[in-house]
Amino acid sequence: MTEDIIRRKLEAELKEGIRTEAQVVYLMTGLRKLLEQQNAKKQYEYLTFHCDWVLHSKLQGPTAQKVLEQFNLANIHLKTGIKLHDLPVDLRREIDGISKMEWFRGELSTFLAANGLPGLETVRRDGWAHFLHLYGKVVEDCPLVMTTNNTAATIEKVTVHLQLANQVVENEIEYRITWTVADKNGLSGEIFVINSFSLALR
Repeated sequence: MTEDIIRRKLEAELKEGIRTEAQVVYLMTGLRKLLEQQNAKKQYEYLTFHCDWVLHSKLQGPTAQKVLEQFNLANIHLKTGIKLHDLPVDLRREIDGISKMEWFRGELSTFLAANGLPGLETVRRDGWAHFLHLYGKVVEDCPLVMTTNNTAATIEKVTVHLQLANQVVENEIEYRITWTVADKNGLSGEIFVINSFSLALR
């Protein structure tokens, strides 16, 4: 399938608005094809990683290992009693960028614009927040797994779980994305991010 055909198909999806998990998978699969055809996977490392995550039941690739290494470094600090907000500045920035999916959002937005494709906010102002909860559903319980040859690592895997709030407040519903870090001693810790989107299309 040529780049132009892929772009036209993705443009139609984005103009309609991403409303379902199936559309998220379709979008990310199409973007993954474009990244490959344009030899842009290294340039858009985190976008490629998030596309791959949609397509696999577990992930062990190079960027997954890079992400896991950040959680591993954080785990080493946290086990000494340091609080998450007291992590070294650079490490805290990396953990925030990963767990809040800021790196993903930035690269996705840039890649869509570079290909002349509509952004997630084309149909609704909270397009990213709404998309993210659907993406979270797609990748939840699909672990990022540390490779066995990394014997120095203190963690084994990281898993994402999405939970919608039980109540709707002023037509807004909150959701929580939890990153669960499982270490080699059978213990686990959590980092979570709370966001919300409107139930009314706007």
